[in-house]
Amino acid sequence: MPERTNAEAGTEASGKIRGRRSAFFRERSDSVSPMAGMASPSGGRWTDAEADQQIRSFLVRLAGGRQLVHRDDPVELLQENDLLLLFGPEEETAFADLALRFPEETVTRWATLLSGGNRSEAFGPRSRAERRDEASLVREFQVGMRKRVMGGTLLLGVLVLVGFGARALLADEPEDRSDRSLRFSGSTITDVDGEPVLRLEGGPPVAEPTLIASADRVVAVLRGDGPPENRIRLDVPEADLPVRPGLLLATVFEHRGGQVALVGPEDWWVGACVRVTVATESLRPLDVVVHESKEGACPDGLGGRVAQVTCVGRAVLMLGVDIPQGGVELDEGGLGWAETIRFGIEAAPDAASKWEVLSVRGAITVADASGTGEISVPAFGGAPGDVVPVEIGGATGECALT
Repeated sequence: MPERTNAEAGTEASGKIRGRRSAFFRERSDSVSPMAGMASPSGGRWTDAEADQQIRSFLVRLAGGRQLVHRDDPVELLQENDLLLLFGPEEETAFADLALRFPEETVTRWATLLSGGNRSEAFGPRSRAERRDEASLVREFQVGMRKRVMGGTLLLGVLVLVGFGARALLADEPEDRSDRSLRFSGSTITDVDGEPVLRLEGGPPVAEPTLIASADRVVAVLRGDGPPENRIRLDVPEADLPVRPGLLLATVFEHRGGQVALVGPEDWWVGACVRVTVATESLRPLDVVVHESKEGACPDGLGGRVAQVTCVGRAVLMLGVDIPQGGVELDEGGLGWAETIRFGIEAAPDAASKWEVLSVRGAITVADASGTGEISVPAFGGAPGDVVPVEIGGATGECALT
């Protein structure tokens, strides 16, 4: 056959390139892929220029120290240096993680290129298996992008909710709950020659019907080991209770400040431990007072200051409490209003008793009166030593002002 002297057009290769290609697989190859330990990128999509820069860095790392022919375009760099031959399963997986941040056009171009598509004349026609691999790679890219979009959307939603929550917490004007707080009718103590007059204007105590409550809730915890919530009991013998539920009634008055009046059976308070708490709607205490007619009547550790007795009789006990008017700046931040008064009788501690906690409690609140107009705490008059009649919801009694 005649000797072939001319190379076909487009197939010429310099001696330097032919020498490099002949020694391509004689480069030292380790069992560990150069892509091992490569961190997966995070964040949004890159621009075309940023994606090309990342691909070039990937190809340089893939070459593993081989001498490369410099090309600015990463596709030309891949083709000129035959780097496609170095792509194995691990390298394709690492490149797929990188491609999650590519622009759409870059993803399509490289998916076609790596799968032997017709966009590159350097690779022959694809087989059916190769076309399936290309479709699988594209699907992986698309699924990865959808996951990132969904994750970004979810994160944005969380940030919006946090922003609204922070805005509500940091709002300059908190919700005004004055219409649901306990308000005095406005009577004041007058001064005569610089001395306070103890007698207030007004007649005997007349209870406001919407501010009457009964002690009808039993709180009972058995003595023993384990969490207290596992030792709560709902059925308690009446003989064990300090007072039968529903017999003790309470209301609130204004007389030299806030007063909580309690009326029950005769001598119900003798030897008893009475606690009254002025609190916000969320039961954050604003004032807590404790009264025990004899030492040791209250359980150890029962919090509260010693109550000032304003009026006392056989069936009536009236205790002074601090009922703030308007909003109160709380130590933990924000404002609070006096919206409820909780009262109760705590059983005296007894080592022989089977009960760790035993009490009968109730609560006075104005929440049920919303929509019926403004409700003020009624005031009454009287001087120390005066005996005043007290009637609360049908329960009556007399007490002497102190």
